[in-house]
Amino acid sequence: EYFEQAVKLDPNYAPAYAGLANIHTAVAFMGGGGNSTEQYLKAKTAIEKALTIDDNLAEAHSYLGEIKVNFEWDFAGAEHEHRKAVALNPNSAAARRMYALLLSFLGRADESIAEIKIAIDLEPALVLNHSIYGEILFFARRYDEAIIELERTVEINPDFYFAYVWLSYSYRLKGSDDKAFDSFVQAQILAGEEPDEINLLKTIYAKSSWRGIFGRQLEKAKADEKTGKPYYMKLAFFSIELGQRDEAFAYLEKAFGERPMVMVTLNVNPRFDSLRSDPRFDNLVKRVGLK
Repeated sequence: EYFEQAVKLDPNYAPAYAGLANIHTAVAFMGGGGNSTEQYLKAKTAIEKALTIDDNLAEAHSYLGEIKVNFEWDFAGAEHEHRKAVALNPNSAAARRMYALLLSFLGRADESIAEIKIAIDLEPALVLNHSIYGEILFFARRYDEAIIELERTVEINPDFYFAYVWLSYSYRLKGSDDKAFDSFVQAQILAGEEPDEINLLKTIYAKSSWRGIFGRQLEKAKADEKTGKPYYMKLAFFSIELGQRDEAFAYLEKAFGERPMVMVTLNVNPRFDSLRSDPRFDNLVKRVGLK
């Protein structure tokens, strides 16, 4: 609402349009605001307006790069925009951070880590930089380093949801199930889960470890689907964890049409590893444009 007020107050203020685009992209990523495609289209319209006014605005090129990655799956075009943003303003932490994510998705871990370290040097107190560094390390399968960075992240901000999500993944793939579950519970609490459900999850974990947890999550996700609130990528991941390969691919096909951000992590995300030997997975990677 504030960005919308800003562009009304000054229709020629490019940073306001860039900010508006960034917000629409974030809303789409978080699953809010209804149709994610509609949010991305609004973001594209706003960013095009920003660049029409000022083609030298670094952050605007970064946000356009983000749209090209997450919605258009135009990875070459995205890299062009991110490189232009960094060239226009080498001291933009946002430009470095978003370029780092693209490089990570493309499997260029060393380049990605170099960029996110620059972003952290530019804005050392920004919790998002540290969380994304942990995410990048997770995708690089450097779990011990990811855990160190993500623990540092929650020290900076104990209420930062995504840090606990990546911590849980990292601990679990390292084999530290109990620590992974502790981080998972904290993420659930921050996401607003009811105390009764938290207690139920603890009981389930005590009896049947992670398999029980994924069974419960799949059950809840299927209930949401029946009430008209499907989250196909969640359904796919829970099916993957339970070894239900055909069901996982069926949900991935449904998710494909919604273009969730996680699709661009297909090549690097360890959570997809059990599917990599299946020709259907290779086909999905090709259709996303990552091969």
